[in-house]
Amino acid sequence: MRWINRRGHLGLPAECGDVGALLEAIFVELGGDSEAQSRKRATPLTGDFVELGTGTLIEIDEAQHFTSFRATTLERYPAEVPLGFDRHDYLALCHELTPRSDRYRAEKEAVGFGPGGRQRQRAYHDALRDLAAPACGRPPVIRVAVLDGDGAGAYWNERERLRHLLMDAGAAPFATPYEERPRDLEGAVEELRAVLSSLEQVVPAARDKRFFVEACEELGVTARAIVAAFDREQRLHDRGGA
Repeated sequence: MRWINRRGHLGLPAECGDVGALLEAIFVELGGDSEAQSRKRATPLTGDFVELGTGTLIEIDEAQHFTSFRATTLERYPAEVPLGFDRHDYLALCHELTPRSDRYRAEKEAVGFGPGGRQRQRAYHDALRDLAAPACGRPPVIRVAVLDGDGAGAYWNERERLRHLLMDAGAAPFATPYEERPRDLEGAVEELRAVLSSLEQVVPAARDKRFFVEACEELGVTARAIVAAFDREQRLHDRGGA
């Protein structure tokens, strides 16, 4: 989902409606720096899982996700927003775990949120996924809280809920207003050229560790798009020659 990217609300297409305004308000309330955010590249944010049949995002939330900043975002959600988790349960967990979770990497910096901004960035990115996915035509994001490090146990406890939510996602008439069309090989290669060109324009003095991490992620996304486009064209060629 390339429209869920590091630019956040600034990277959403117009087809996703007015959810961008709500996300911007959340961003500002969390103390976000709009100028720093606008300088980010549209590198897709990787998630935990995607159920390919329905395009449903499935996120695993450890204790560090349940902070006072996450509670701030959840309290701003409109009542009508479809969610794949219980908002009130998540708010209760935030209030319960905040004394410990707010101390987790509390000093870590995050671009767009400044020194000590990592927790606020995490809360914002969680809200971005929750609100943008249904606004852009995808099923609601499913969230599973894993507070003890036992992912297998969490799946065992949540498997029926997951099954029903995914069945609902498959049956619901989600009309995608913003269609993610597969790129052809030529288009994918052209996108790689554009990424390389944008990276070359960054002055050497600004090429810090974060630059190289984000560059590697962005190049990885475009490389996978090229491989996927090549595979599609190869399958079409094989079918045509059969």
